[in-house]
Amino acid sequence: MAAEYNDAVSLNPFVWEYAIEDGVPRGSFARDTALQLKAGTHIALFGPRGTGKTSFTLELRRELARDHEPDAPPWQMLRVDLRRAISLPAFIGAVRTALDRHPNGQLRRRTRDAWQRLEKTIGINLGVVAAGIRTSARQALNEAEVLHDQLMALTQATDRLVIVFDEFQRLSSCPGEPLSIIRSALMEPDSGGHVSLLLTGSLREKLELMLHTDTEPIWDQTHDVALPPIGTAPFAAYLEHAFMASGKPIDERAVDLLVEMTESHPKRTQHLAWQAWEACAEGQSIDCDAVQAAFDQLLSTRSHSTDFGTLVDGLLSGEDGDVRSAKALFLVASGASPTSRTAPPRYGLSGPDTARRALERLRARGVVEGARSRWRIVDPLLAEWLRRNDPLSIEQPPEPDG
Repeated sequence: MAAEYNDAVSLNPFVWEYAIEDGVPRGSFARDTALQLKAGTHIALFGPRGTGKTSFTLELRRELARDHEPDAPPWQMLRVDLRRAISLPAFIGAVRTALDRHPNGQLRRRTRDAWQRLEKTIGINLGVVAAGIRTSARQALNEAEVLHDQLMALTQATDRLVIVFDEFQRLSSCPGEPLSIIRSALMEPDSGGHVSLLLTGSLREKLELMLHTDTEPIWDQTHDVALPPIGTAPFAAYLEHAFMASGKPIDERAVDLLVEMTESHPKRTQHLAWQAWEACAEGQSIDCDAVQAAFDQLLSTRSHSTDFGTLVDGLLSGEDGDVRSAKALFLVASGASPTSRTAPPRYGLSGPDTARRALERLRARGVVEGARSRWRIVDPLLAEWLRRNDPLSIEQPPEPDG
């Protein structure tokens, strides 16, 4: 039994690359969102990268499956990952992948039956369309019609379905008018089923342009909300439980420090917890010194997730706009005001207007948030790395002798 326990606790519970699947609820937000979706409201949900949109959709799936009241029975949820939806065939493939991975067998069977009927009509397999393979039958194939009919088939599989289009702003660069297809297939009164949409995005400005420009097909069709932060108390409780359950307890002050250092940023909190867990011996308690050491190690490690030096060097060696973006990052991390007449020139920016344009460019890329004189870097580890490597505060190497 002891051997089995030791094997069980040898795995790091903080898999920071993926969503937090349980234990860190966002209060009543999931329930309120589920009820709005069940009422037929389409919702646009904004949250910067790494702040827990995927984790929230897992919580939302459980909330949608509950029987809240007579007019809000259980609903199904299908999450479609649009991160690589660069074309209509790629969009078709994303929908197909989402269904293949759906946990409800009945929904999978009903939708596949509808898709098989569609495949007989068009005379070609949807997988071939998604792969972009050219065949003689596909020369005259209308990919927009295929996607439309594929989405319509989802409405025929169940009469209570929430479709989550994750990273919806990616469709802004997808040719073939995907927004018109979505509106026609899923948002018209006669779409053939009871369907609500949750459109998530990490780039607020791009998402707002798609949803609130009167020339866009789904103009003013959504209720917009921002993903609320995870509360410090529930996050700390989750971390304490995970550390304790894996045989490496963390003391109260240390867990508070861990959450403070990461500003409750879901991905980075998991990331720092992972590093602290890895550095701790089996059965050893994690204290504030261990958390600080783990934090310092993360900031000095060159990896695919924390190689901030490569990121900044890439900007500094790029086009003029990239160079100004790098300088603006250092400016914001230093705590200086971008609207000051003296601070921007110290970082190589000609003045407040140049700093503002650089920050607006970074905001469009989801790197910073804010406006006017109040800006913040979304990733707390990147912000700290920039502070530690501020070119205006780093000690210069001594002059060589002679």
